[in-house]
Amino acid sequence: MKEQIKDTVRRLVIGHGDNWSETLSERYFDEPVVNFASADDPLFEELKSIIGPWHRTPREAFEAAHGEDSWRGGTVISWVMPWSKGLRDSNRPCKERPSPEWTLAYYLSSKTLQKQVRAALLDELAGYGHRGVAPADAPWFSIVDTPTGKSSTWSERHVGYVAGLGTFGLSDAFISEKGTAIVLNSVVTDAVLPPDSRIAAHHQANCLFYATDRCGACIKRCPVDAISRSGHDKNRCMVYAYGPESIQLATERGVQGPAGCALCQVGVPCEFKNPSRSETKGA
Repeated sequence: MKEQIKDTVRRLVIGHGDNWSETLSERYFDEPVVNFASADDPLFEELKSIIGPWHRTPREAFEAAHGEDSWRGGTVISWVMPWSKGLRDSNRPCKERPSPEWTLAYYLSSKTLQKQVRAALLDELAGYGHRGVAPADAPWFSIVDTPTGKSSTWSERHVGYVAGLGTFGLSDAFISEKGTAIVLNSVVTDAVLPPDSRIAAHHQANCLFYATDRCGACIKRCPVDAISRSGHDKNRCMVYAYGPESIQLATERGVQGPAGCALCQVGVPCEFKNPSRSETKGA
């Protein structure tokens, strides 16, 4: 069944009508990478300490949708949607604001593509007799203000880590085998499937800065100095990428919502690959 699910996610992403740019003459997102985590993995409970008590476990997400005591175990399906080369190429020369192509891709993927892929996958799982929920689309999903910046009640990045899709970088970006120029998604299902392994030595293993202390390329890419050797200033980043000036730029580009940024995800060694793997091979 895992292969069927992988094929379904690939088909839904690749074939989606919004996953095509006339300007770039190619897709916004390439073929996704899909992994599976046991929904009862203890690390999901630990995220309440790592992120905050507001972060929901898969069981809590499922029972919010299907009723108290409805949980009998299951799986979290998490997937990486890599940016296409054309989309990465469009954003790489940018120094202050993202390319118009990236702003449109961000808008289309967040407003329609991702939501519809999650919903279609749940529909397909229902056809096999399995219930599920897409936490990012649930009524309880929200962004929480914390002293260190914005947080969410369901972190796709942390879920991706539990599922073995990658680790975190100096900029807080998620570094997968397809790099950091990606989008992450997930759903919870009561289908009990074999989980994939976490092969990374620790939660920052894929980042060259932490692995070798010789990188920090994302520091130079940030237009507002929100990244330093000390880490990532989430508040400064959020204001720049999603604040009033960003919303105004998006409006000028014909899009409702923020223009986004993601400049630190291109023009860096981790743009489209796991650089620590290359470092290991070259050692």
